[in-house]
Amino acid sequence: MMMNTYTKKEMMQDFRDIQNHIQNENLQGADITELIDDVHEHYEVANRCNFKLSKGHYCDLLSRLVETYGH
Repeated sequence: MMMNTYTKKEMMQDFRDIQNHIQNENLQGADITELIDDVHEHYEVANRCNFKLSKGHYCDLLSRLVETYGH
């Protein structure tokens, strides 16, 4: 699946922001899972409302978070 370049740029910035938040707040386990759950909820809303760019953005962000943090 090819990501829209603009969406990929935004997704990567959001991913870095989330990574920085996790490191700065020294989050672990359940706290990281809660963040990932929040991103999943955003994806579900975008999917339900058929917001095409947002849906792809949150799907890619969610995939990257799960890949990185293994939840």
